[in-house]
Amino acid sequence: MTRRIQKDVPIPLYYQLKEILKERIKSGDLETGELIPSERELGEIYEISRPTVRQAINELVSEGFLRKEHGRGTYVAKQKISQWFLQNLTSFSEEMAEKGLDFSTTVLKKEVVGVDSTLEEVFEGNFEQFYRLERLRCVNGEPYVIVTTYIPVKLAEGLIDEDLEQYSLYKTLEKKYQFQIGYADRVIEASNANKEDADLLAVDSTSAIQLIKTRGYLENDEVFEYSIARYRGDLSNFTVRVPYQSNT
Repeated sequence: MTRRIQKDVPIPLYYQLKEILKERIKSGDLETGELIPSERELGEIYEISRPTVRQAINELVSEGFLRKEHGRGTYVAKQKISQWFLQNLTSFSEEMAEKGLDFSTTVLKKEVVGVDSTLEEVFEGNFEQFYRLERLRCVNGEPYVIVTTYIPVKLAEGLIDEDLEQYSLYKTLEKKYQFQIGYADRVIEASNANKEDADLLAVDSTSAIQLIKTRGYLENDEVFEYSIARYRGDLSNFTVRVPYQSNT
């Protein structure tokens, strides 16, 4: 049964429609990729004006619940996975497991590389060789993020032979190499996918991605990791809790 718009309450009509459509999306009544009714049809169904319908739809588009395709209509967008990645230092596998999501890791490349100007700066010239690990993480069967990680060879001899598809990198470093992982600094940037990344992430070339650079530190303040993660912009968002500090 279609939930009706209540015209005898102080809640704006557009907001009521917005919440009705959002509820239908979250419940699965409107599925990802489904074409929703036109503005005219929604106006007739809910007995409201087209400008009111348009305002509700535009807000749902801006919030990521719907997407518009010029000349074709409005579709239910893929729902993004919200992570506390920027606030909590935890492994990808742990966070996905906590959310009850199906995930997998594919190791695309494992190799030893020499120092370059970036690694020289990040690791303060303390190391000359690094493991370069490139992994593709999928969630619910869809490519989600590509991560390129650099770990000094001297800190974890033999890491290149570890099974990093079945086991977490951080857990491996903690349990086998006795790393005392302390904290991380992260920088997030907006970027466009290059062709190689776009192919791996199954998005159009130059699609928007979230680029996150991480420096991981041990408890003694030594840098042990530098990674560059490229997240699909249409599938991910990040939550940060910011405490209020009064100057008075």
